[in-house]
Amino acid sequence: MKPIVILDLEWNGTYSKRLKGFINEIIEFGAVKVDDNLQLADTFSLLVRPQVGKKISGKIATLTNITDEELESGRQFMQVVSRFRKWAGDCILMTWGTSDILTLIENCRYFSGSDRIPFLTDYVDLQAYCEKCMVYDKGKQVGLSTAAQLLGIDEESFDHHRALDDSLLSLKCLQKLYSSEELQNFVQDATVQEFYDRMEFRTVILCDLENPLLQDADMSFVCPVCGASAQKTSEWFLHNKSFRAAFRCSACGKKFYGRVQFKLKYEGLSVRKTAHLAEEKPEAENLEQESSRSV
Repeated sequence: MKPIVILDLEWNGTYSKRLKGFINEIIEFGAVKVDDNLQLADTFSLLVRPQVGKKISGKIATLTNITDEELESGRQFMQVVSRFRKWAGDCILMTWGTSDILTLIENCRYFSGSDRIPFLTDYVDLQAYCEKCMVYDKGKQVGLSTAAQLLGIDEESFDHHRALDDSLLSLKCLQKLYSSEELQNFVQDATVQEFYDRMEFRTVILCDLENPLLQDADMSFVCPVCGASAQKTSEWFLHNKSFRAAFRCSACGKKFYGRVQFKLKYEGLSVRKTAHLAEEKPEAENLEQESSRSV
């Protein structure tokens, strides 16, 4: 397997006259490289001198403790990209979540005119990998700090929201959950256009019952008690971006509420159904079903 490099970025939201809109301008690169035993082999840390925003926002300055004076001594974005490419070499690049990759695409497009990230060939979303390996509420995304806490990692020595420290903390999480065989399932080929199409695809929650992508079978429910077919006894209504209606089992007569949510993802339409008995609180759902299909 190729060497592993974990990258973290910090950026500053600023207005671009050229774009006539906002851009997340990268202001810091931080990364770690590990050896075959997943031990720290080398680090990379460089500030990026802003070319769009003249000053760092107060929020980002407070969050990162990076000052305008420090950024003045940084290098331009494409210079940092070139240095990082030489340092990282041919590697499996990891980031915690995909926001860093999306921001890299945005900055490469702005400063070089290319949508491609020049140093990216193989990619792993480390957040997705760790979520797969951890025991937690599967309905929620786990942030880096939360993951570290759940894994019993002492965060006191890490400076949060600084690129190098966050990449070091990400490495600690990977070390706790590392499985070479499992990790292979998360390696994506970043040299193909599909990778970028998938990365930039924005998931949409469908909130229109008349949408032609919805099928009658999506709106049907079975009884959460006996499994028999159920009949809808009320109209559908929209609440928190999901459709809800009352149902009654045709076999045992149990009354329950059904909820269905539709998410249009790159892979296709994801249909998530949940149900709870009428006498229970809505939070106490005892039926859950998720399916997906190409559209």
